[in-house]
Amino acid sequence: MKIRHQTGFTLVELLVVIAIIGILIGMLLPAVQSVREAARRTVCSNNLKQVGLAVLNYESGIEFFPDGGKDWWSNRNGQGDVPRMAPDQNWGWLYQILPYIEQKNLYDEPNNAIVQRTPIPAYFCPSRRQPTVLGGARAVNDFAGNGGLGSTSGNGWTNGELGGVIVRAKFTGKVTFSTIIDGTSNTILAAGKAVHPNHYNQFNCSDNEGFTSGWDWDTIRWGLEAAIPDKDARNCEVRFGSAHPQGVNAVYADGSTHFINLGVDLLAYQNAIQCNDGQSTNALD
Repeated sequence: MKIRHQTGFTLVELLVVIAIIGILIGMLLPAVQSVREAARRTVCSNNLKQVGLAVLNYESGIEFFPDGGKDWWSNRNGQGDVPRMAPDQNWGWLYQILPYIEQKNLYDEPNNAIVQRTPIPAYFCPSRRQPTVLGGARAVNDFAGNGGLGSTSGNGWTNGELGGVIVRAKFTGKVTFSTIIDGTSNTILAAGKAVHPNHYNQFNCSDNEGFTSGWDWDTIRWGLEAAIPDKDARNCEVRFGSAHPQGVNAVYADGSTHFINLGVDLLAYQNAIQCNDGQSTNALD
């Protein structure tokens, strides 16, 4: 009589195979996540690059940098249906550069509410969120202009007189290339702003007015304190920051982009924030 041998896995062998597959997947996932984050960081950097080039094109046509606007509560200034130029524009710098970022139609749109609720993809970092409109009314932004050092008193605001590139021109005066005496390649123009993850998709104190906002922490940040990871952001935040795990993307006044390590020396960081302190450095990455 022939003895028939059955082939197949025993239960123990099956469990071993499942365990091996689980280990391999566990080893693979961090690598996949790392590659995805690297891709998102690159997109974020490219978006900031577009913003920087738009500012430089604005300066080329107007002969001074866009300013931070008047305040967060004032409506857009216009003569008839034609928006006024800075420094006679209440809305801030991210609105002012729209014609130079292929958004001239939106810039000219006479309805304030339509402009305010239209998201600009280049103003977002995909590591944090996709183009987002809060409450159906305010298209927000992930990047903020460099308003200088700021102050430890009160809410930390200054008008940009402490080394800012994006300033409150009605109080501080226009910024030109000659103003940036430390060199455009050594001075931060704009960078990611810190937003706590709990607030990515809801209004909070420092991310509620949207990209059109005039002088406010929605569109301006200050560099007296170091840039931080989003998880450490306060509700009313004045610092630069990032959803990236190790640093924050920044665009300099020459249009170049850099990845600033979160653990960088604070004094070197403050030197890069100030455009006129006589201390030139770009060694932050």
